[in-house]
Amino acid sequence: MDAVIIFMLLMLFSWWQNRGSLVASGQPAPEFKLTALDGSVHQLSEYQGREVLVYFFAPWCTVCRLSADNLNDLRAVRGEDELVILMMALSYERRAAVESFVADLALTVPVLLGNEQQMQDYQIVGFPTYYVINEAGKLVSKSMGYSTELGMRLRTW
Repeated sequence: MDAVIIFMLLMLFSWWQNRGSLVASGQPAPEFKLTALDGSVHQLSEYQGREVLVYFFAPWCTVCRLSADNLNDLRAVRGEDELVILMMALSYERRAAVESFVADLALTVPVLLGNEQQMQDYQIVGFPTYYVINEAGKLVSKSMGYSTELGMRLRTW
């Protein structure tokens, strides 16, 4: 009985935490075309036919710092041909803050420099938030807050 109550509380907290954010219910993912820290350009529609995980973070976010390294672990078990992983920096004042965040964690996935448009398009209300986009370009999963590599792997399998 205790396990059921704890599960229900976690589900209620998750619902409350995600209220007001974009629902991952099979609707098309909002398009973006952004530059990464390394100068490469990434356009979401270029990944049509492949599953995509977009991880939205802010360099000042402590939970982001704790969970972002799990993306490196996910990359180690899911190849680029299986899953595209993109990180998108939002809510930052200077590019240097994003560069420092990425360097501190030795991140190995592309880090895009997002802006207010993506905050609005994806209705980001907290960090970290990530969306899984299927091969057809539809939003199929969303989560906000800390997630382990295993949790991300299960959502993208």
